[in-house]
Amino acid sequence: MLLDGKIVANEKMLKIRSEIEAIKDKYKITPKLQLIQIGNDPASTIYANSKIKRGDKLGVEVELKNFASIDQKSLIDYVKSCNGRDDIYGIMIESPLPPGLNFYNTVNNISFYKDSDGMTPYNQGNLAMKNEMIAPATARAVIDIIEYYKVPGNTVCIINRSPVVGRPLSMLLLNRDYTVTLCHSKTPDIRKISRESDIVVVAVGVSGFLDNDYVKPDSTVIDVGINYSGKKITGDANFSVLEKYIENITPVPGGIGIVTATDIFENFLNGLKYQLENKK
Repeated sequence: MLLDGKIVANEKMLKIRSEIEAIKDKYKITPKLQLIQIGNDPASTIYANSKIKRGDKLGVEVELKNFASIDQKSLIDYVKSCNGRDDIYGIMIESPLPPGLNFYNTVNNISFYKDSDGMTPYNQGNLAMKNEMIAPATARAVIDIIEYYKVPGNTVCIINRSPVVGRPLSMLLLNRDYTVTLCHSKTPDIRKISRESDIVVVAVGVSGFLDNDYVKPDSTVIDVGINYSGKKITGDANFSVLEKYIENITPVPGGIGIVTATDIFENFLNGLKYQLENKK
């Protein structure tokens, strides 16, 4: 079965928009998400503009602040100034940052309740305590797909160990009583592990990496990869081979990516509600 992310994202967008509109009506505010971009990386600009468009659909003002260049201290000072602004309810640092700037040092200065990307150590640590108010959007999107389609199985192999996907996703899955194995570039014989798993999540940044040698016929593959070849976008799974071989698979595009874009605003909404309820 094709695990269509558009269906999941559309349903979530309706719910998020409804809650945002209710908040705007009750509190007489226009909630703002502040994006911060350094330089003019083309992919970063595309992603930023897509958030602005999605925010407009959801009733959220999304503002992009672009610095042609900036030093680390000045960037952190600007982040802290955004923390202190009453009109800003969410902050995201657009990656990649230019050489000389540290993404995680920068993100660490975002107040946890304004961390719409779910990348602060505070929010990452909260996942281990089963507090999922704000979680990295890609990891949350994988859970959304699994739960929406009621994907069968209880063993999961994640081929990724980053703080964006693998690590937070492992916590979210453990919170739901899955048995999880994290694999990475130093893992011996990944195929043996993934072939014994009910669900395989792949995010390695290599087009067509995962083929039928890595999976069993009754498994599900969730493809988090996004690879560009000219105007063509492909995932990390060999889709044409696997869709005929396994039970379930997410497409690229139209799978995890569109749910991730929506889950950024679920994080934003959760942080917004926390701030209003706690008068932050």
